[in-house]
Amino acid sequence: MKIYIQTDIEGVAGFCFFEHFDPKMENVQHRQRMYRLLTDEVNAAVKAAFDAGADEVLVNDSHSSGYNIIFEDLDPRCRIIHGRNCSGPHWLPLLDASFDALVLVGMHAMGETPNAILPHSKWRVNGGAIHLSEGSMAAAIAGDYSVPTVFVSGDDKITAEIKSKIPKIETAEVKQALSVYQACSVIPARACEMIYAGVKNGIARGSEIKPYHIPGPVKLNLLDGPGHMDLKAVLPEDVEAPTIDQAFMDFEHRMTWTCFDTSKLNGFVFP
Repeated sequence: MKIYIQTDIEGVAGFCFFEHFDPKMENVQHRQRMYRLLTDEVNAAVKAAFDAGADEVLVNDSHSSGYNIIFEDLDPRCRIIHGRNCSGPHWLPLLDASFDALVLVGMHAMGETPNAILPHSKWRVNGGAIHLSEGSMAAAIAGDYSVPTVFVSGDDKITAEIKSKIPKIETAEVKQALSVYQACSVIPARACEMIYAGVKNGIARGSEIKPYHIPGPVKLNLLDGPGHMDLKAVLPEDVEAPTIDQAFMDFEHRMTWTCFDTSKLNGFVFP
């Protein structure tokens, strides 16, 4: 059995705001502390997957630079994808129909979600018939491969959104979002216990949880970009493709912040 774990950081218990990237203001201790919390939650999911019978577990470090998880501390039986997001073949590299389940750890709410922790990335599908967060977008892409999404962790806003789309999914609500920068979190050790139990149950119930599939063709656009920038001047028209998977990657390859010339080193360095 193969399990794919997609990760982000905003939905981790204890995380409420981004660290500053200005070298004069950067709080290095804060950044490292958040990385530790993320690593522990991912490790709980990895161990749960193996304890549920997985033979292979693949982790995707998918926040910002892709170097957030302290992967030398993870269960050595898993593998991890890390590095510059969308510089490889896909936003979800190596995901295909051979996987038995997708697990989402540390997810955040879509843009414009009231009182959610750092909400961003609101995808408009088919003119607004559906709106997707990064977590539900990952679930929809997995659905194109008939892979069910069996678990999600994060604040109460993102778990509610994804559960509304996948009613039988297992969830771990590790914090109650009070505002964009404030939450009431469970203690990290308890969050890891919740994630372990939820992932293990989700995998065990995988046959009951249908893949989240959005029928094509699909028209796709993004309503907010980095820093909630206005995207109308960047890409005013919807991208249309036969599947949500293809539409998403076609869109990403048109964005300046996710379009990399991998034929040569371009000197780009994440802050």
